[in-house]
Amino acid sequence: MHHLNETLNEKAMKAYVWAWADGDGNYINQAESLREILEEILEYYFDEDESFNVEEVDGKFLFQVTLDQQVVDYQIDCETNALREFLNEIADRVDRPDKFDILSTSN
Repeated sequence: MHHLNETLNEKAMKAYVWAWADGDGNYINQAESLREILEEILEYYFDEDESFNVEEVDGKFLFQVTLDQQVVDYQIDCETNALREFLNEIADRVDRPDKFDILSTSN
């Protein structure tokens, strides 16, 4: 049996390990930054014709997405708990069963 701690040790080269459960399975991923995680999910969830310009300003991610034919501005703290909460909320908004978790691999 493969434990999360073993997976963390194997992936410790990256700054973050994050999990994505989509109702069909659980997936463990790695990323260099929180921004990388955010951009990957935005690209997956939203129309590929829509361009995303995620900016980091004063410790916050700033970006826009189109939900229900309305442009929505988001401002999220650049930290794991805030990003995890946002990803779980946006999954609900786009009517997906997905759940996310993010862990920093730095001490």
